[in-house]
Parts: sequence; structure tokens; C-alpha cells
Amino acid sequence: MESKWVKAFYKRQFEMFAYLDEYSEHYLDLAKEIEQQVNQPFQSVLEIGAGNGHLAKTLASLGKDVTTVELVPELVDFARQDEPKGVTSICASFYDVDLNDSFDVLLYIDGFGVDGDDEQLYLLKRISQWLKLNGVGLIDIYNPTYWKKAAGQTMSIDPSKSVLRKYDYDQENHRMIDTWWEEGAPHDTYTQSLACYKSSEIENLCLQAGLKIVDWYPGGAMDWDEWTYYPKSSLKDCLSYRIKIVKA
Repeated sequence: MESKWVKAFYKRQFEMFAYLDEYSEHYLDLAKEIEQQVNQPFQSVLEIGAGNGHLAKTLASLGKDVTTVELVPELVDFARQDEPKGVTSICASFYDVDLNDSFDVLLYIDGFGVDGDDEQLYLLKRISQWLKLNGVGLIDIYNPTYWKKAAGQTMSIDPSKSVLRKYDYDQENHRMIDTWWEEGAPHDTYTQSLACYKSSEIENLCLQAGLKIVDWYPGGAMDWDEWTYYPKSSLKDCLSYRIKIVKA
């Protein structure tokens, strides 16, 4: 069900950053932020689109039991290295993985929208099934207002300046386009395309899936005129925002 670009892009993205420091402080800050946003006691966590597994390991260090679902085998293999007690890494698609458990918390950090509205609605319905009756979900959503302004911008994204990216925006389908390449190889590109949703649009999708948004957490934004990134912005202007969902 996933778009064809998904495996190739995230595998290559991982390879491009394999030599970089893993920014452990970032993951600890993120884990503590998640605890604050959940704002109730919890033990079991399901993280989908889990990437390299560092967030799961950090949550486990805080005493949580974490199950992860990640599509790309190379990322799962990496995550399983020194996998601590309390983490279970599954290599599968979140569209068809068979999970018999329900969870206190569901996380989808940075990546929602890989396919179309129908697929995202199907995923949200699965998320509703995975949550316990009083469970909480946290999902990052891309903001169309920001990405329309970002179209055409190019930047380096690693300290060595050897990896570059360019942003574009698909006006017809309301999707951000993010193309990566290595310096010296401008024609060897890898592109991700993620759906962007206004707050009213994602709220409607959630309601169709039996979920209710109970809080909103705006993320940061790049000021393209000043060429400065601000870690906190408004819901209107942010790059992405996090929604807190419960069963409706």
C-alpha cells in the first residue's frame, strides 16, 4: 500500500547520515516532551515509522515498554543493535502488521502522510484499534501554509555540507516535496512526498476514524527572509504540528 518512494528514500537518508553523531540529547528532550504531552501515567508505547530506533531506546531508558514498527529492513537491523530490555522492533508495514496488543500511547513522530487520504484514514482507524480505551496518540502533521512558502528553497542539511535538499510543493495534491542529493551527484536524487493538512482537515479525518483531537502542539518554523530557524511557532505558521488524539 505504501508509495514506491518510501523504502528507497528512507534507506538512502539513513545511509547519508550513518557517519553523523546521533544527537542523544535531542532524543532525551523529545522523550521528556512526549511525557509532558501525554500528561498521564503510561507504560506501553507503540511507535510506528520508528526510523533508527533511538527514540524507542530513550523511552525504554525512562522505564517504558516500547514496540516499534518500521518498514525499512536496514533501519530495523540498526535499531536492533544493542537493543535494550523493554524494546521490541518489528520490520513491517503499519498498514498490514498484525498486532494483538493495545497500547497506552501511540507515537507517529515526523512522517504522517506518505500516501493519500484514503490510506491515511485507514491508518488512523488502525491507530484507534491499537489504543487502549483511555490511550493517547501523538502524531506529527505537516502544515500546508508553511510548505507553500518553502517551495523553491535549497539548503545543506549536515555539518559537512555534503548533503543538500530542495523543497517544493504540489499545489494540486497538497503535498510537500523534499528532494535530497549528495554534493557532486545532483542527478542522483531521492525524494519524499508527504501530505499536508490544515487543522480542520486532519480533524475531519480523525473523526471519521473514531478519534478526537484534544490538543495541538505547534512546532518550529524557518524564517526564509532571515534564514533563521525558530524552534517554536504558531499553529498557522509552523512547519508541522503535533496532535494529541484519544478515542472519540
